[in-house]
Amino acid sequence: MRQSPPAAKALQTLDGVKVARLPAPGSSDVAYVVLTPAPKPAPAPAKGRDKRTERRWGTHLRSGKIVDGRTYVVSESQTADRSARGARLRLSNPVVLPKRIRFFDDVTRRLFEASVAWQRGREIGIKLLREIEPQDLTRPELYRLGIKTSRIVR
Repeated sequence: MRQSPPAAKALQTLDGVKVARLPAPGSSDVAYVVLTPAPKPAPAPAKGRDKRTERRWGTHLRSGKIVDGRTYVVSESQTADRSARGARLRLSNPVVLPKRIRFFDDVTRRLFEASVAWQRGREIGIKLLREIEPQDLTRPELYRLGIKTSRIVR
């Protein structure tokens, strides 16, 4: 029965794997080391990059209105992209907006209370806070939004 050679001395540690001295040339002993690469850390988000975690979808020719505290139209807008809780809009005219606005989506005919997350010239990002139900609005308010209804509203 053949005796195994004495244990090789470890030279250094490489990512937790010990690298041992190889056997002498011509020896019948075999030594090997399996190295696995260390996992790469996740890259840090670059400055000015999108920080949203939600999935968003692009929109095509989707219009809307930015309205003040009630329903007076401050600016028309085009929706650049949309997520479940926010949107990126292009305003039709340059206007400085307050932190809290209302956004009316012309396609879905839904009115939202929203906060302005950022504004760069005529482009803004909004966070949708809650939907405002049409029955909470008067007939003139609905009419200003472009909703014509035959039923009596308050």
